[in-house]
Amino acid sequence: MRIRLSVMKLTVVFSLVLPVAACQIGETKTAGDWFDLTYAGLAGHEQLTFQGNAVLARGKQEKIEDSFAYVGELNDHHELNMRTVLPGGQGQKLQTTEVQTGQGLEAKLRWQGGAWMIASSNANAFTRGIARLNPLDQLEDIRRANKKNLSLEKGAARGTKVLRIELDPQEAKQQLKAKLDGEMEGIRTDWSSKKKQVSSKYSSEVETEMNNLWVNGNKQLEQMIEQADAKVVYYLTVNRKTGLPARLVSETRLSYPNPLGITEHEVLYTDNQFSKIK
Repeated sequence: MRIRLSVMKLTVVFSLVLPVAACQIGETKTAGDWFDLTYAGLAGHEQLTFQGNAVLARGKQEKIEDSFAYVGELNDHHELNMRTVLPGGQGQKLQTTEVQTGQGLEAKLRWQGGAWMIASSNANAFTRGIARLNPLDQLEDIRRANKKNLSLEKGAARGTKVLRIELDPQEAKQQLKAKLDGEMEGIRTDWSSKKKQVSSKYSSEVETEMNNLWVNGNKQLEQMIEQADAKVVYYLTVNRKTGLPARLVSETRLSYPNPLGITEHEVLYTDNQFSKIK
């Protein structure tokens, strides 16, 4: 009887201690641990959706130049469709330039070779710009960065952890350069396909002019990036119970000299909220 009572007492004690111990183990996770947990958790899911907003501001006063909303849907783990949603009064440049139906611009992406690649055959500069807002690609940028500072923010909402992730400035600049280089190559491909529509009588002249424009533009871009200062900070909200991402906010600040030698300032804010992770 005494043995039974002792066992019952121990059972009661362990039933009280184990949850506390589990909680304490969870509390010992570092920001890096939480990010690894989140990234690994996403790898095990094939479907999700996200809603995002992007704001582009310029100048020292950060005057808003453009803003728009977008949505994304991941299927079968490697097929991602992103589409802009343009509310009235916002994103007017995109709306008047590209959108005729009011459905927004669309970018189809595919996970291939360890990276998100544009799968759309009719991709252009606008769709490439949308693709660069892909929060799943941003998570890849964080994972690939060799130099980054991760910390846990205080005052996170109940049931969540908020990670502040700042990339090393040089690493941030190199990542941006790689993306812009890819977009420039995409522009060269676009021009090459459009050149085929030109009469053979003028094709040689048009090819020379387009090549000169691309070379000069690429050279200017290379110089701008070389002299640019970049700062990229992410705020990743993680669901403590599931370990999955709930929100990813990014802030990309750039300072660079324009062709006249005047320093330009711009900042891109993105805010993505994840849902329907399956």
